[in-house]
Amino acid sequence: MIGSWVPLLTIVASLLLVVTSALNFSVFLRQLRASREQLETARRQLENARQGPEILLVQRAMSETSDHLKIMIDKAYLRPYFYEDKPWTEGDKASLDEVLAMAELILNNYASAIIHSAAFPQYPVRSVEQTIRFHLRHSPAMREFLLDGFEHYQLAGLALLCLKNDSKAETEQDLEQLIAAAAHDPRELARRERLLQHLRSTKEADVVELAKFSLTATDDYPVVTVR
Repeated sequence: MIGSWVPLLTIVASLLLVVTSALNFSVFLRQLRASREQLETARRQLENARQGPEILLVQRAMSETSDHLKIMIDKAYLRPYFYEDKPWTEGDKASLDEVLAMAELILNNYASAIIHSAAFPQYPVRSVEQTIRFHLRHSPAMREFLLDGFEHYQLAGLALLCLKNDSKAETEQDLEQLIAAAAHDPRELARRERLLQHLRSTKEADVVELAKFSLTATDDYPVVTVR
């Protein structure tokens, strides 16, 4: 009698073993999927952490090149001096000091953007380069401030000049005039002559490369004569 139950018990035991194995395998699969999801989450977090500085640079680029808009919202009468080629004239609603202050603010922000592009390859100056070019070509105040205060833009001045002009030849002409204007300052004269030499030696006036040159150039400018 007992012997007749042995095969049945063996079958039941085998089935239980199969069920247990199947359950264990199911648990293993769930654990494997959970581990994969954790690895994927860790990968995404690592990628986000890696991109974090680049995202901040993008945000900074957009902020630096649009910071002046906050002022123009309150002082809309300043807009034509920077968008419509309007020169300041006596009797305008805007004072000359207001126009010059805005020109300085915008130029300083643009100079900062260019310097960051030279120091950090991730800085997206290409995305705002056209904005800088537009304002320099539609604002007499900005052009005049750049030329009159060129010595204040030691690192970004050459790049700003190139964005101001339509051609490399026009930038060379600007530098020649700036060299003549710096005759009383040997050190600044040497710096401007060095910039002109470098510009003439380049095939294309690339904004980022010009900024890199200014950023890495030695501070001890030898006095040379450019002809």
